[in-house]
Amino acid sequence: MRVARLTLVPLIVLSAFAFVSPLFAGAVIVVPSQQAKSIGAAMVVARPGDTVRVGDGTYREKVFITPGVVLVSEKLFGAVIDGGGRGTVVTMSNSSEISGFEVRSGTVGIFSATAQAAIRRCRVMYNVQSGVMCVGALPRMEDNFIVFNKGSGVQGWDVRTTSGSINHNTIAFNANHGIALGGSTSITVENNIIAFNEQFGVKPAEETVRVVLINNNFYQNARISSSLPSDNISADPLFEDAKRFNFNLMKDSRSIGLGTDNQNLGSRLLH
Repeated sequence: MRVARLTLVPLIVLSAFAFVSPLFAGAVIVVPSQQAKSIGAAMVVARPGDTVRVGDGTYREKVFITPGVVLVSEKLFGAVIDGGGRGTVVTMSNSSEISGFEVRSGTVGIFSATAQAAIRRCRVMYNVQSGVMCVGALPRMEDNFIVFNKGSGVQGWDVRTTSGSINHNTIAFNANHGIALGGSTSITVENNIIAFNEQFGVKPAEETVRVVLINNNFYQNARISSSLPSDNISADPLFEDAKRFNFNLMKDSRSIGLGTDNQNLGSRLLH
């Protein structure tokens, strides 16, 4: 008896938003749209592997990112998630990612307590406590501006996993520490600018936290816990206009090209 063979041919859909192959990738859910008028509504219908792509505007809501979903602002910092002055603005979940948003005005900007989460290309600011708070698992943090929060820029509690990293971020002008970490793991802090924070640049809360500092710029944090490894520097980053959120580096900045990848220290975003 002959058995019919079914050959699957992927359908390619090109749009202004993304490349989508229904057989090999998740769906793209656009906000706002008839399908989802808010980010929260999009998360209700989103499934692992989907991307939620958000248009410009201020979204006054608390967002829980569905496991395995990527949440992307269509334009860098064009979509703002505003917490209205209290509560956690964005909560990560397993294998979720947020990219390109301004996250502001909550008690905590972004909270993560799950594995394989990623925070990329975001501006996290004006939160009453921490900009980013993580418990148990450290998310992967890259190319973020974590600034002007009233607590620490990054606060980690009971961090035990090493799957995350803090790489190429600008963490500045926070009213407590730049980075405060507790737990029992080894954490690498690499290629960051950590400057103008009102307490320590990096503060291990316990002796069991082993922080490896590689090619960072620590400048004018109010307190210094110990001497810096030789591959780290302490020099004015020379932001173009930090008060107006322009953290591009002036041409004379010593942070230019100093990364382990020969790129600039701090966030690599130009805006």
